[in-house]
Amino acid sequence: MLFWILLLIVAYLIYKWGTNTFDYFEKRGIPYNKPLFLVGSRLSVILKNCDIIENVQQLYKEFRNDKISGMFEYKHPVYFIRDPEIIKKLTIKEFEHFTDHRLVIDENVEPLFAKGLFGLTGQKWKDMRATLSPAFTGSKMRLMFNLMNQVGSQMTSTIRDQINEGISNEVEFKDFAKKFTLDIIATCAFGIEVNSFKHPDNDFFKIGGKATNFANIPIYKLVLFFLLPDLMAKLRIKLLDNDLYEFLDVTMTDTFSEREKRGIVRNDIIDLLLQAKKGNLTHDEDQEISNESFAAVEESDIGKHKVKRNWTDEELLAQCFGFFFAGFETVSTVMTLLAYELLLNPEVQTKLQHEIDKVAQSLNGKELTYERVQSMKYMDMVVSETLRKWPPAPLVDRKCTKPFTLEYDDGKKLDFEIGRNFYFPIYAIHHDPVYYPNPEKFNPERFSDENKDKLSNVLYSPFGIGPRSCIGSRFAILEVKTIFYYLLLNFNFEATSKTKVPLKFVKVPTIFVIDGGLDVKLVPRTS
Repeated sequence: MLFWILLLIVAYLIYKWGTNTFDYFEKRGIPYNKPLFLVGSRLSVILKNCDIIENVQQLYKEFRNDKISGMFEYKHPVYFIRDPEIIKKLTIKEFEHFTDHRLVIDENVEPLFAKGLFGLTGQKWKDMRATLSPAFTGSKMRLMFNLMNQVGSQMTSTIRDQINEGISNEVEFKDFAKKFTLDIIATCAFGIEVNSFKHPDNDFFKIGGKATNFANIPIYKLVLFFLLPDLMAKLRIKLLDNDLYEFLDVTMTDTFSEREKRGIVRNDIIDLLLQAKKGNLTHDEDQEISNESFAAVEESDIGKHKVKRNWTDEELLAQCFGFFFAGFETVSTVMTLLAYELLLNPEVQTKLQHEIDKVAQSLNGKELTYERVQSMKYMDMVVSETLRKWPPAPLVDRKCTKPFTLEYDDGKKLDFEIGRNFYFPIYAIHHDPVYYPNPEKFNPERFSDENKDKLSNVLYSPFGIGPRSCIGSRFAILEVKTIFYYLLLNFNFEATSKTKVPLKFVKVPTIFVIDGGLDVKLVPRTS
């Protein structure tokens, strides 16, 4: 009898702990998604009933007429903000009150993840942002472009040779794009040439695929990290496979050491990090701003201040890890979705090829240059529209770091306390017909010279908003443009009998994971 009484008491205490925040929004008069014990508003995510698009759209439309609503990240109350002006105010004007992301990974357990730019907080984040910012200016992109260009040219030559040798010209494009992005990351970040098309079993490609396969992370593990992050840290349980950390730690440490010993200079990310370690990396004022991509993030003043801090090797290695982690999966997904849109919109593909052909003819056999890539207006329109329709981060968060009272709607007040999160739904805003007529239509003309100035940096924010937006946007955009220049110069994209239209996505709550991939036929173009 005593056992059952104790069991009931324990069950009651667990229930009270699991629901003790569920009156949070009711007390504040905020409409909210009714939570369930422990899972909050995330039941559909746990049961894998929806993908990231469905999840964001459901949250956005549930209280469509309310600028702010509430949801529960398991037991944690989180504000969901859908009003562009409020988003702009909190992420830009009042940024000092909302400087951080909520991270559930402990830096003592997974330091390469937690000490990367995404995971850093407070002044340390500001200093690291300012340290890394000069590495992603236009002048540094010009230097790294030569490495990208070599990969693009080499890879398309390899593909042409394979097709001429009778190897099938039908590819699964996500896997295909991963090889491109991995080779660019390997050469631009680690100074290693791997040629994943000739050597698809290389260690970089295998470990990269394993690391970024979010669909295989057990859902119970994700729930526990969000629900009990302190316990997971005490148990030293890692979200990502330890093989990834060990491989990249050894690879990056060896590369750093070899560069410093031999004084090797390649104008890549590691060179720039070594300069940062010595305090020699400075923020250059860019020229040719008019040729920048419309989607590229403009660095804030935070990224331009001078830093007086000595970074450890581990902290710098963590930035390489973040670059690998973000660049491999995210950019290859954007490339795949761009290829998908070109398949569905052959007139766009043809128009883009006309522009590419003109650039190739003007080069008279010389190598492609950074300036010529940046000069392709229609290419930028196509890439910008792809990022509008398929933003890399569909849902973005911020955490309150200083108490703040928001006043809105002529008298309403909302008190943010330290530690409280809010989400803003980039995907849903990009697909709202109020802001984008016929939003499901792929229409690069939205970003013509006549139209693009009508879009604010909140209504169009594929790489986030404010000082905490993605630092690598220029690199990612340049990478996509360079690869598609070479692909469309050499090949036409055509659907195969296996191509799935419309695309379906794996039901994971964080990123786009294409279910079954995208099958594309690469048909060599004749001059």
